[in-house]
Amino acid sequence: MKKGIVVAMAAVLAGCASSNNAGIGLSVLEREPYLRADRLFTKDFVQVQKAVFKHQAVCNPEVKFSVDALNPNFARVTKPYTPGATGWNNTVVLHLTLNKERNSQGRVYSYYATTDNQVQDMFAIIQRPEYCPEKPELNVPEPEEKTASES
Repeated sequence: MKKGIVVAMAAVLAGCASSNNAGIGLSVLEREPYLRADRLFTKDFVQVQKAVFKHQAVCNPEVKFSVDALNPNFARVTKPYTPGATGWNNTVVLHLTLNKERNSQGRVYSYYATTDNQVQDMFAIIQRPEYCPEKPELNVPEPEEKTASES
């Protein structure tokens, strides 16, 4: 009798898990098939967190920073695909690994294919936190560098 109940429960749970992708977990998302890009940042987690706070204040309060509870050498910057979207399948994740040089290796993961702009927007949260793809009227063009011949 107990064995039948266990088998029935397993079948129900398997059906729920396979019926939609809304229930995918972070451990599934942060795998090779969903890796979209990677980059090395010359910032530690404190500098990254400050950049995220600045970006939240200026541009998008839905962008979040968190340090992994199980491993303090891992952190994440997350941003929903669209305002108010929930679930890991509707989130772009920038996974950061702090290395011994106090730099951060960043990898962008997303369940759905991303555009190059979406990936660059995730990197910009750290590199140019005042840049707002959602509010183009706030964006100030980067100053152009002068070449040696123009000086």
